[in-house]
Amino acid sequence: MRKLSVFYEHILQACEQSGKTIPEVLAFCREQGISAVEMNYSLFTSEKEVIAPMLSNAGLVISCMHETFDFSHDTDLGRAQQMLDTAASQQVSRVLFVAGALETAEAAELAACSSTYEATSTFMAENKSIQNMVHALSSLAEYAALRGVSITLEDFDGFLQPFARTYPLLWFMEHVPGLRYTLDIGNFAFSDEDVSYAAWLLKDYIVHVHCKDRAESPLVHGRFCRGLGQTPAGTGYLPMAKLLTDLEACDYDGYLAIEHFDAPDQLSFIEQSAAFLRQWVSE
Repeated sequence: MRKLSVFYEHILQACEQSGKTIPEVLAFCREQGISAVEMNYSLFTSEKEVIAPMLSNAGLVISCMHETFDFSHDTDLGRAQQMLDTAASQQVSRVLFVAGALETAEAAELAACSSTYEATSTFMAENKSIQNMVHALSSLAEYAALRGVSITLEDFDGFLQPFARTYPLLWFMEHVPGLRYTLDIGNFAFSDEDVSYAAWLLKDYIVHVHCKDRAESPLVHGRFCRGLGQTPAGTGYLPMAKLLTDLEACDYDGYLAIEHFDAPDQLSFIEQSAAFLRQWVSE
């Protein structure tokens, strides 16, 4: 069943902007049809005794846990395993790893060859940092599966991450058994790639969706990117309605996560995003 979630960081920012308490904003989100939050792992563990009861009292669960790691260099998987244990204990079936980064020169080389799968594959297979990520993710995917959890990568909006573009993401999916994909609708704009093509190519791996839209800017004239500004879901230039309808036709039954970091009015943005996305909810 497709359900709505929202980033917990948005709730905290809404409190700062509006003067409302966290329970008040959680209740507001529940009134919008939102039933879960996207939760940063470090934040949750540091304030678990406060956050967990508040979510429960509001009738909300955790849809996905996310965290940044450096699997490109760090071989110690203990913290990531602890995250998977925590997710399982909270009955969270999806986690998102920002799994590492390349050096600037390496990232530039990957960007230059990522327009074809063949050139991408050659680079990925020969790069030590990426091979370190593959080793770590393969081990963690196996560990997670035993706990009923799936690990995912998203199309991250960063130049140094080797999973920001379509073909590198496909390569990871094909080379890490059990790895799955979180489609972030807004992030392919960062790399000036076609989100519709990427969603089609990666559709068999999608288990989670970030419904991030983008606002146009008169200063941006990319092939696919026309701006990277924040805007409520359904109000930007990305083909969000078509993508969500296509996912519905493919029987996608995961969460639709509301995402617009640093929105100037999170309460208004959340309300508008939820109103747009409810037409694809199937609770």
